[in-house]
Amino acid sequence: MSLLSVLNVGTRAIFASQLAMDVAGQNISNADVEGYSRKRLNLQPDYRFDSAYGQIGMGVDVINIERLRNEFIDEQIRRQNQQVGYYEELDYTLESIENIFTEPSDTGVIHFVDQFFDSWQNLSNNPSDISARTMVRTNAEILIDVFHNVSGELANLRQTRNEEIQQQVNKINEICKELHNLNLEIGTVELNNQNANDSRDRRDLLLKDLSKIIDISVVENETGQITITTSGNIIVSPVYYQELETTTATTKLSDGTSIMEIGVRFADSKNIYKPQGGLIKGLFESRDKIIPEYQKQLDTLANSLVTKVNELHSRGYNLKGFTGINFFDPNLTGSSKIQLSASILSDVNNIAAASGGESHPASQNLLSAGSHDFGSTPVQLYRDPLALPLIEARNILTGTVIVSTGSATLVEGSDYHIDYVNGTIQMLHSGYDGDDLQIDFNYRSGGFAGPGDNSTALAIANLRSELTMNNDIHGNGTSSFAEYYSSMIGRLGLSRNEADSNLRTRIFLVNQYETHQDAIAGVSLDEEMADLIKFQHTFQAAARLVSIADEMLDTLLNM
Repeated sequence: MSLLSVLNVGTRAIFASQLAMDVAGQNISNADVEGYSRKRLNLQPDYRFDSAYGQIGMGVDVINIERLRNEFIDEQIRRQNQQVGYYEELDYTLESIENIFTEPSDTGVIHFVDQFFDSWQNLSNNPSDISARTMVRTNAEILIDVFHNVSGELANLRQTRNEEIQQQVNKINEICKELHNLNLEIGTVELNNQNANDSRDRRDLLLKDLSKIIDISVVENETGQITITTSGNIIVSPVYYQELETTTATTKLSDGTSIMEIGVRFADSKNIYKPQGGLIKGLFESRDKIIPEYQKQLDTLANSLVTKVNELHSRGYNLKGFTGINFFDPNLTGSSKIQLSASILSDVNNIAAASGGESHPASQNLLSAGSHDFGSTPVQLYRDPLALPLIEARNILTGTVIVSTGSATLVEGSDYHIDYVNGTIQMLHSGYDGDDLQIDFNYRSGGFAGPGDNSTALAIANLRSELTMNNDIHGNGTSSFAEYYSSMIGRLGLSRNEADSNLRTRIFLVNQYETHQDAIAGVSLDEEMADLIKFQHTFQAAARLVSIADEMLDTLLNM
């Protein structure tokens, strides 16, 4: 080997040592950067064959800079990450629903249901007391406000899932665009037999983020470029990427309100996207299944309360002796619309505390022309005008009276007046003096026992403990209002615990895989410092070799 060869060996050693220290420095500076993989300089001895001596060393040869990472572990992390995203969203939704119901507490629905029935119990002790009646109406209004608030919060939570879907679709598109650009970059670099180490680190980090949002499958080709599919559709390939886009549709709910629902489809193929995992699957399931289920159960409770209370209240008598009055508005159903009836809102005296009989249709009352002249005394109506003895039709149900001439239907208040307590009709003008009148109505058997009667108030108070919910196959209730509501809250708690348990399990698995990956790809500062010292000494020795070879050449040249 000549002195020039010695210089070449020393120079190559200096270059290799410098490059090794650069790699160690890069590792040290990025030790805390998420997604960074430790790099290693691969070296091998360079040699040639000499016929006189055999193989002879020509110094060190730099093979490449290698990224230390286990791609199989990355794939396992992505698989578990899909479940993390899914259960994370479910856990968040169920926790939000728990916070809306705030059970058990003094601000929950069932607390105000109990207060409502307490006020009826109090009214039964003194059914003619105005302050007790006012308390019944006040507690009913508070309960209605609680129903409205809880229903509104559930509706808002459902709407935020729509907004979150839109945000996640935008994020997916941004990640796919960057992954496509990295595909092109990696393909260009590795086409020249080089390693695109930092680009691959960035790509793996993006794939991890993407796997938390949607279910993905990743395949890498021989040039280092990847193809990503989700639900059987390609969203990133070596040559292009496909965006997702949102669609909107308005759905009418059972309570008459409407909600805007966002759907997702592939921008190029227009195929509907049905996620099989990830955060976005949890968003769809929360919006379309979990939240509506609790809205439905809350509506069922409100509707049953309205039906059962009205059923008893409409059979009872108010302080004026009128019957057939609804406590709640029967036309406004669901927890979002429940309201008191106009009669109760206008006057607490209309609250029916006294008991009444059963509702019956009257036999047809026919009043011949001239028997109901305008200005004459009121005409008595009967339960059955053809039966003997005649029984006066007292306690007529409000809203059931229909008066007609055969060709026209008359209007109460402008054409006639009905005394619902005494069961009489009086014409208010002379326009129908020459007509035969047909009067149809319902009446209640029994009679008004007076303002001291508390039967209806007591019956409504007792609804608290009656089995009115969860009908069996025979139509018989199996649980009370409180038991139904407690069962719903219990199932909510179990669902939350299940989601939380699944989430913790998946997070534990991801952490385990990441620990294994860190053992391979993580930077050890002690190891890098040792490498710096080692290559520093190599550099110094190589520099000394070059210096000695230079002195020897100088001596030869000056001889």
